[in-house]
Amino acid sequence: MGEAREIDDQLRQMMERIEEILSSHPAAIYLPCFYRSGPPRVFLQEDAVRILTRGSRVLHYEVEPFDLAQNGYRVTERGLYHLVYEFLPGKRFEVQLEGTIMEKSLPAGGLIDEVRVIREYLGIYDLVPLVGIRRLEEAADGGVPLRMRRLDPAIPVPAYAHPGDAGMDICSSEDVLLRPGERALVGTGFAMALPEGYAAFVQPRSGLAARSGISIVNTPGLIDCHYRGEVKVILVNLGKDVFQVKRGDRIAQMVVQGVEAAAVEVVEELDETARGEGGFGSTGR
Repeated sequence: MGEAREIDDQLRQMMERIEEILSSHPAAIYLPCFYRSGPPRVFLQEDAVRILTRGSRVLHYEVEPFDLAQNGYRVTERGLYHLVYEFLPGKRFEVQLEGTIMEKSLPAGGLIDEVRVIREYLGIYDLVPLVGIRRLEEAADGGVPLRMRRLDPAIPVPAYAHPGDAGMDICSSEDVLLRPGERALVGTGFAMALPEGYAAFVQPRSGLAARSGISIVNTPGLIDCHYRGEVKVILVNLGKDVFQVKRGDRIAQMVVQGVEAAAVEVVEELDETARGEGGFGSTGR
């Protein structure tokens, strides 16, 4: 009985907070338990709930998966969205998220019932005001919207050499001489803005590696979605001969991938597996 009263009190407080937000903002953003920087985002309005997902129709947070389609949500649009909200009072936060928006229309007074269901499946982290949301562009079919800024007009921005390639070729924006064993930080002449929830991984070009022993020191180089500076590549000459990097040469390739934030849980014991604690070389030569 005490637990039920606590849940009811929490729901009442949540609805009071939502009513307060909706009195001055277009929507209240419901941040689920295990909140992370990427989708989903849940937008609460008096007559509808809109959920921005990364494409999955099923959300996994608490005990049971939340199947949006089975709970009455329907796809309305997909694209790259610019969100502005107040994560802290008086402190605006801006973020760009790529994904699919699913919407459920509510009857009069139906918001409290939907919030009760959402809380049951997703838990509650916080409620914050939405200041504004706008779609920047439609998401490309099968592709990730990627905005690039030219820092050197004469250098091509990264591009795929062939349809279906996983990596985009990156060119050097400077001349660099690499003696055997030397490394150098090489400019590429571009900056970019990855959508939230994605990262870019810079890797060596197989041809350069095979012919001349040219690789990347920190392969793969990781570029986070919030980085806005020039992309640079740390080349290293593992070959026996001097190697000349010329301005405009293709020096690396970049793969864009979706990444998930981990919800870390510290435990006393880990589950047993066939491999157990076997490490380097444990499966043979």
